[in-house]
Amino acid sequence: MSVEAGPQPLAASLLDQLLENTKSLPRNITGLGSIQLGIHDIISQIHHLREKAAPQGAADAGTKAHYLLASSGINAEDIAQDLDSVDLRTSVDPIVFSSDTDVDGYLRYRREENIVASIEDSIRQTVQKFDSLVAQSVRLDWNYEKLLICEHFGLVPRGTAASLKAELGISTDNAGNIPLSADLDGIGHTRLGHGSRGQTAGWKKSSLGRSVLGPISGQLEFPDVGGIDTVGPSGAVSGAVPQPLQQQQQQQTRQQRYAAVVNLLNTHRLEGRNFKPIEVFAEVAKSLGMDTRTQQLYDAWQILHLVIPNNSGERKFAKTYCESAPDSTDAIKIRQMIARGSRKYLENQFFALLETEIARYPQEAQLGGIPSVVNKILAYLKLRFLKNRQWTKNNLEVVNNVPIWALLYYLFRSGHLNEALEYTNQNENYFQKIERTFPTYLRAYVKSGDDRMLPRELHERLVSEFNYHLKAYDPKTDDPYKYALYKLLGRCDLARKNIPEILLVAEDWMWVQLMLVQESSAASEINDVFSTHRGDRYTLTDLRNMLVQFGARHFNPKGNNPGVYFQALLLSGQYERAIHYIYKFQPVDAVHFAIVLTYYGLLRVCTDTTDTGADLLTLNSTDQPEINFARLIGYYTRDFRRTDPEIAVDYISLICLNGDLSAPVGEHYLTLCHEALRELVLETRDFAVLLGDVLSDGTREPGIIERKMGLINIRNEQEYLQTITEQAAIQADQDGRTADAVLLYHLSEEYDIVVGIINKTLGESLAIADLSSGGTATDVSMSLAALEDPVQLARNMMAVYNTNGAILKKVSAKNRDACSMLLQIVDARRAFENGSWEDCLSHISRVNVLPMELDNDTGSIRRRAQQFSALDESVARNVPMMLVMAMECCVRVTRQMDSSAYSDASRSKKIGDLRTRAKNCMIYAGMIQYRMPREVYGHLTRMETEL
Repeated sequence: MSVEAGPQPLAASLLDQLLENTKSLPRNITGLGSIQLGIHDIISQIHHLREKAAPQGAADAGTKAHYLLASSGINAEDIAQDLDSVDLRTSVDPIVFSSDTDVDGYLRYRREENIVASIEDSIRQTVQKFDSLVAQSVRLDWNYEKLLICEHFGLVPRGTAASLKAELGISTDNAGNIPLSADLDGIGHTRLGHGSRGQTAGWKKSSLGRSVLGPISGQLEFPDVGGIDTVGPSGAVSGAVPQPLQQQQQQQTRQQRYAAVVNLLNTHRLEGRNFKPIEVFAEVAKSLGMDTRTQQLYDAWQILHLVIPNNSGERKFAKTYCESAPDSTDAIKIRQMIARGSRKYLENQFFALLETEIARYPQEAQLGGIPSVVNKILAYLKLRFLKNRQWTKNNLEVVNNVPIWALLYYLFRSGHLNEALEYTNQNENYFQKIERTFPTYLRAYVKSGDDRMLPRELHERLVSEFNYHLKAYDPKTDDPYKYALYKLLGRCDLARKNIPEILLVAEDWMWVQLMLVQESSAASEINDVFSTHRGDRYTLTDLRNMLVQFGARHFNPKGNNPGVYFQALLLSGQYERAIHYIYKFQPVDAVHFAIVLTYYGLLRVCTDTTDTGADLLTLNSTDQPEINFARLIGYYTRDFRRTDPEIAVDYISLICLNGDLSAPVGEHYLTLCHEALRELVLETRDFAVLLGDVLSDGTREPGIIERKMGLINIRNEQEYLQTITEQAAIQADQDGRTADAVLLYHLSEEYDIVVGIINKTLGESLAIADLSSGGTATDVSMSLAALEDPVQLARNMMAVYNTNGAILKKVSAKNRDACSMLLQIVDARRAFENGSWEDCLSHISRVNVLPMELDNDTGSIRRRAQQFSALDESVARNVPMMLVMAMECCVRVTRQMDSSAYSDASRSKKIGDLRTRAKNCMIYAGMIQYRMPREVYGHLTRMETEL
């Protein structure tokens, strides 16, 4: 024992030290985390460890170990007691190492956790994005929306809301997305209750007329034009960048002045009088300002004035220009007319410029003497080339102190060929010394007139001289004006169409090209001197192709002077491309240029207007350009067709100008015009102004469209009613715009249809009323629309019809009786809502549908039930409501009498009569119970028990 007592303190200290050391051990030495095991996993591990227990010799081994420890001074029993006394639960968690770790299960667990975390994170991000999108979408500035609505109704100039939007920084993508076409125009156009759903779908339905006029709101852009360039004085049309107030006023002034001319044009057309629209439009353009762009537009009108002969009437060139083959004789004549007129304009323009320069510098010009054409040209040459009495241009050929070739060239350039020939004849002795054959060439050229051609023999001689003496032009010694004259007279070396040192501006270059072009038929080319070589062939078509190849950037590189390229296109007769190009810069003027060209038949129009994304300019099957004329006019009217529908009619009627084209194009444009007018009527709802009115005595007051029906190819009043008014009524009815349909059918004198629509509307408005057993439906609106009451409309229309026998004859007896019944039902309904039970029963009796008589037997009630199928649909659908009202009234009156303190024979008789009426109604309801809602019959049964 003495041996065992010594080491006890040592064992205790060892255990204490071991306990302290365990506190510093790491909790997770593997870095893999703890293994989460269920109860079944733990039991399984216990059984597994139990199977690995010590063998049978373990007891002997334990005894030997005890003695071994005792010999070393360690008392095993004391250590066991000390170990039992130690509480390791508060010190460290046991780390269990399992030789059978479930790694696959752990990985599956972690994978599921990661998937769940990813899904939750995705949901969180989606919710955030959705909240952000909703917040952005509903962020509307209501001042902007108010201005947008005012723009829609024409109360403020277009672009005002856009200007405010730009100031407030409202997003273009999300702000202002109020569907005006569906919602605003629904004001006054929707049915009651369930009918409004159908109306919305119908109102959004596309039509030919709507494709012409374009959407009521939003931007109006042709895809191939894009945004309108607003640089300049005139501003832009709807959908353009917002304009300053001053430019908006200028645009409105421009539109008003042009509109007055269009109205005057249509007035002359109706009266069959001749009218010259180009001259009047030119004066309007001239009055709009003195800036460069306005002057260029005025000059463009002058081009058309000189191209189109003064005696030309409406649609004179339509068949020739729009339908002739490019190589036909008629087409060639048109191109010759264009080239001749364009040359004349450039020549007049140059001479006017020359006179202006002389007047500006009179001392340098030294005109003096008689101001003849030759003297003016000479004075102009002095301004350019004479300084200190010396000609500054060394390569000029001067004869008797006159640069003779320059003088002749500018006589050519200003269009004075006769003066040039006269001067040559007067100075023929000079030419005998320098170019003796030139006077011969010039005389033959001038004698050819507008053809400006040399005979074959002279042409060959001139070409030979040109190739031998002048083709190798030397700028140091050769006179450029002599080179230019020979080149123009003989159309020499057409491979090089430029003339050195002379063509300083675009107008000079264009004049030279028009002098070189030559139009001739295929038959005449066999004997034509110009067809000897393919390179000598240069036509207006070739010039057009060259201009298109150059493009607008060649003439307007900075984009701030569009008039030059516009004039070049007009001068070459490319009217469709000219309209398309100038529309981007001057849309108002572009529309009126298109109108004038269409008036004379010099504008090809496309037929595909149903595609809302159609371009302004398209190419037909022969690669000839065409303008979307109908939509061009329709888009233009959006700014004023609500505020001034008469002007809109003037413009839209111009679409019918193309009605004289061969089928199917002509017929299509007539249809487009009529459809557009119908859409105008439905959009503006200004029926009295546009369509006229029918007075109480049956007389008609014609509207704007009827007074101008001669412009839209309608011959008489009956055709007008069928084509415009009745079709507009049908469209309004299909769109669910019942009030409009009633008025339109009335104007088209379809009085029976008017009463039929009124009956249908009254029936629907009454049927949607919700009559509860304990109250009235005072909250149910009887309004057909925001402004029209179907009941009042029905009373007014029937009052007019009943006082006019001619109109009343056109209304069927069935519709008249149905309308009378419905009005009685309305009176009964209002009495019911006001609590006038006996008045309600009286009105229901006058409807004469329910068996309200006291002497009714089962047979008579059955006959009334059999007549149910013969009732008008609008009346039949309200029979269940009348049954409910009748039963409710009987119950209410019976209750009042039963609660009365007085009792007499009359009261008992009245209660008996009410019960008899209620019984008759229940018998009637039982016979038609399968023709009305199931809940109605159940409700009637419950009320019967209260009697």
